Amino acid sequence: MRTLRLLCVTLLCGVALPAFAQTPDAGVPPAATPPPTTAPGTAEPLEEDAAEPELAEPELAEPAPAPAPVAAPPPAPAPAPSRVEPVAAPYEDPSEDPDVSGDAAAERTLSTTAEAPPTSFAIWSDGESFIKPVLQMSALMVGYVPHSDTTDTLASRVSTLALARFGFEGRLFGFLTFRSVFERNMGYSLARNGPVGTSVWEGTASLQARENYLRIDKWGLALTGGIFPDPASIDFVSANMLDSFGMDPYVRDPLLVSGFGQGQGVMLRYRWEFLDFGLSYTGGNPLTTSLAFGFGGDVSSLGTLFSAPLRALANGIPGSDIHLQTLTPSATLNLGFLQVRTAAQLYYVDIDVTSDDDERLKGYNLRATAKVSLLDGMVEVFGGFAYRRNQQLAIPDVTTLRDQDYEGLVGSVGADFKYGAFGFGGMYYRIQSTISETSEFTNQYINVGVTYWLQEPNVSVGLRWARSMAEQTPNEPRLKATDSFILSMRLLL
Repeated sequence: MRTLRLLCVTLLCGVALPAFAQTPDAGVPPAATPPPTTAPGTAEPLEEDAAEPELAEPELAEPAPAPAPVAAPPPAPAPAPSRVEPVAAPYEDPSEDPDVSGDAAAERTLSTTAEAPPTSFAIWSDGESFIKPVLQMSALMVGYVPHSDTTDTLASRVSTLALARFGFEGRLFGFLTFRSVFERNMGYSLARNGPVGTSVWEGTASLQARENYLRIDKWGLALTGGIFPDPASIDFVSANMLDSFGMDPYVRDPLLVSGFGQGQGVMLRYRWEFLDFGLSYTGGNPLTTSLAFGFGGDVSSLGTLFSAPLRALANGIPGSDIHLQTLTPSATLNLGFLQVRTAAQLYYVDIDVTSDDDERLKGYNLRATAKVSLLDGMVEVFGGFAYRRNQQLAIPDVTTLRDQDYEGLVGSVGADFKYGAFGFGGMYYRIQSTISETSEFTNQYINVGVTYWLQEPNVSVGLRWARSMAEQTPNEPRLKATDSFILSMRLLL
């Protein structure tokens, strides 16, 4: 009986033990299954199996770092650069800063009234309003070599020159643009070096009011008043020739004779798409406008319309007996690749406002200049033409006009090439003046220069060769030719 009982117990254990042994092994497959979604589903019925997922969580915790993107505080700092970019944007984006190219910055040394001022270096801004400093400096070393067939005593020399312009410009209230700039120039000499049309008294002082104007623009109309250059009166010239801001005689003299108009006056311009129509007026002493320089012939025994007031000095003040009025209608075209400027400058001169017996002189200057940009602005070709005619007095008789009018003809051509920070260009001017059948003058000017921009459009260095040549009948000119070599450093803000 005892043996029978042992046999029954053995049989029962043999059946129960395999069934019991399957339960703990059931937790092994979930732990070894790679997909994390199957482990929780197989472990629910038993507490031991519920603990198994906790043992498997170290494997699940390794993918958990995938939320490390949540440690994406890096994107959070990203806004900080975005707040800095707008400060630099006007300087880097050509669409926002009209002064972004070096050539455009150089051309602004001649005229600033046609376009809005750049916003770079603004010291105050509020929406569209801003105020910024103006600083233009040039340091030059000039070698000068004169040539003469009549004088053997002329000597070559090397001079160091400096120019500086400083002031403020800006835009206020959404419709008012202003610019107030003074100039420390290269000095004064009759018909050379000093500025023209910048103040009533050119004098020997080297500090002058270069530009002081206000411009109000509404509905496509722009009204400008003060001391300003008329943009339609300025020839297209090589940007590589403006190392002295157009103040040296190799650039300044032909510009003045062709009709460069800067002075005290008022100007009204209307813009319609790519066309601008303008009308400017100047009245006063001839020294209030640079247009007096090109008026030909003598207006008194003291000289021309420009030189006579300077020679009629009284207590250091130039003569004020002569009154000049100029009226200039103009039209300009800007298609981007093609720009054209045309103007008709009309002169009315009273040579003695203290008397009604003298003759009034009239004259005009018809001028046009154009520029074509090729290869995305890498190459620019330009040229100009001007024809002037005005009445002359039979000096010393100021009550009688001469039979023959003064006539002048100006022609110019040039080109600029730019590659990266390097620029190379040249231009040629020919000026012919006829005072009488026996008196004629011919002047020619050649300029060739190279520019390297260390920081475009603000800092550059340049080298230029310039030559002037003169012919005169019936007498030989004292200076037949001059050559200059100009090394320059330039800052434009």
